[in-house]
Amino acid sequence: MIKIWLALIVLVLADSAGNLFLTRGMKDVGAISTLNPRELWKVLVKVLSSPLLRMGIICMAITFFMFIALLSWADLSFIIPATALTEPVNMLGTKYILKEKVTKVRWISTFLICVGLVLISLPA
Repeated sequence: MIKIWLALIVLVLADSAGNLFLTRGMKDVGAISTLNPRELWKVLVKVLSSPLLRMGIICMAITFFMFIALLSWADLSFIIPATALTEPVNMLGTKYILKEKVTKVRWISTFLICVGLVLISLPA
């Protein structure tokens, strides 16, 4: 069971880091406001040259492979809900790394996710 929880922690941290890297990277690249091929090419060059976006993609690849590994080690009925642990970590990253305002309702909903995860991790 420790192997499963360690892999889940790696998945959660990689997924949250990936989300934060991708979000920060896309904020740096800027909004896509046109479908003009020349402008899209410029955006593509910015995307491909962004170290933050590359790190985000690497983190998402780690998340994918951890998810595949977890599916072979534990029941789907546990793994899928347990991946919701990314939500509290994302919320903390949103507030403290991206410096976005997080409302009280979102904190409450994140707390409820945590309560649900504790309940599903209890022995049957």
